[in-house]
Amino acid sequence: MLFGDLHFLWLLLPLALLLIWRLVRRTRHAVDGGSERVLGPLPATLRARTRWLGGAAGAGAAVLIVVALARPLQGREESRIYTEGIDIMLAVDTSSSMLDQGLERGLTTLEVVKAVVADFVKARRSDRIGLITFAAWPRTECPLTLDNGSVLQRLAAVQCVRRNSEEDGTAIGVALGQAARKLKDSDAKSKVIVLLTDGQNNMLTVDPLEATALCKDLGIKVYTIGAGRQFEQTLLGVRERSGDFRLLEDIASQTGGKFFRAKDAEALKSIYEEIDHLERTERQDVRYTDYDDLYAWLLAPAIALLVLELLLRRGVHLEFVS
Repeated sequence: MLFGDLHFLWLLLPLALLLIWRLVRRTRHAVDGGSERVLGPLPATLRARTRWLGGAAGAGAAVLIVVALARPLQGREESRIYTEGIDIMLAVDTSSSMLDQGLERGLTTLEVVKAVVADFVKARRSDRIGLITFAAWPRTECPLTLDNGSVLQRLAAVQCVRRNSEEDGTAIGVALGQAARKLKDSDAKSKVIVLLTDGQNNMLTVDPLEATALCKDLGIKVYTIGAGRQFEQTLLGVRERSGDFRLLEDIASQTGGKFFRAKDAEALKSIYEEIDHLERTERQDVRYTDYDDLYAWLLAPAIALLVLELLLRRGVHLEFVS
């Protein structure tokens, strides 16, 4: 709430002085006795008791007119956020090995991954996100969309393939190629693939390095995550296998992304938080205010008060004439 012509409010000062002068004058007239010295005390009629309403109505009308001249304005502030969009394809391994408890005891690797990825999706409110799952071949669970709710719904329904089925396997090259195809026609300033797997590529349908070259040509950065712990039996007992993630390192390095190793749930969560920080969307917040003039809401009651004052004064005049 503000005033367009604030200087008009200075008129309230002489108006206040005028009202004070009239009140003082009326008080002195009452003290002097007026007509009561000659005629004696007169009976207090209704019209006499309400005679002050005319002056009050006139004063109220004057105040409203002055405030209306000052142009009271009511503003509605709005904000528009301009973003330089990022398109992100999430590629999640759903081979049978993701059923193992490699990140957190009591939960499968896929269950932990789904929880962490869901938090990542919720944090990217202004970017388009898509979801691909892969084992022996890829499956587009959700195309690129700004509707995070749809992505989360499809993510919750993701399941691992059955062990030793025809679908079982880890086809990293096919997954990268599918994700790149989804991003090929994107006009986003930044295009990103986040690929998570717990194993090595064991399907030769598409060479992962050829898919990597395609991503590089399309200007797509690939962040790769090697998740989970693998164990092997030795003569000295069971020990953790170091795992060979050199392919994931090469994919990330050649496309300008980064490779991460996640051995537990907390590490995986921190990785997605780092990716979120690395690929933060630039925002430009533009605010503007639209104002509505309120003077009409003041002039209408001011006119009504002026009419009331005229009627009251006319009634008082007629009383004395009669």
